[in-house]
Amino acid sequence: MAAAWGNEDFGRIDRWDSLSVAAGMHDEGWRSWDDAPEVDPAGRPIDFPDLDRSAHVALYSGGIEAAVSRDPRAGLLVSMHGQGLHEARLGLDGAARPRERQESAVRAFIDEQEALQARLRTRIGGGEALAEWVWAGYRLLQAWDLLSLYLLWYGLPKGMTGTLAGVPRHGSDTGVDVAIEPDGDRVCTLRPYPFTEDEVVFPVAARVVPSRRYAGDGDLRSALADAPWITEEVGVRRGRAAG
Repeated sequence: MAAAWGNEDFGRIDRWDSLSVAAGMHDEGWRSWDDAPEVDPAGRPIDFPDLDRSAHVALYSGGIEAAVSRDPRAGLLVSMHGQGLHEARLGLDGAARPRERQESAVRAFIDEQEALQARLRTRIGGGEALAEWVWAGYRLLQAWDLLSLYLLWYGLPKGMTGTLAGVPRHGSDTGVDVAIEPDGDRVCTLRPYPFTEDEVVFPVAARVVPSRRYAGDGDLRSALADAPWITEEVGVRRGRAAG
């Protein structure tokens, strides 16, 4: 999505290379879980929203460290992404849950990420210019994350509409809401439209395991190991103008 982004209505911000790294590594911490998934007491694979919060923040901490090592600017955005998953995407999804009502592991994670972000801002420098870049980059990262979830998980497979809120058009502007409409089983339309080409196809690497109860973690992991990699495709296209 980062590579395909941008047209006369949606410009690219500076340091797009760092933003692209953040896009590629925003969920880096999930790799260990993807390689060794677990089942719930009923023997069903645990879906990612249902993972224990302590385990969740531990996964993200490792992925954030990897992103910081690769590119400090990207690491700053990935840290904000991890924090935002527990705090209403830093306000993009409305008011966050009060921190005192969060689990202790989550509160500790948020404190750690805010301290890391402060260190990275000092290390990178740039003052207000960096602050504007970070907020624009974070909102773009969230737009791509939510669009990927819409295409593959909660939206398009169920024929639902959706919205990407506050997507920046040109850097530090307040952004615009992008409407998402299903347009077939594997394609949706966006309005206003942010990609360079009028239609973009995204390849998705996947492995498919049987939908059944598993005897334990080992049973699920064995089924995963036996499943061949396949490539699915989903896409977006320009929506018709309103009216």
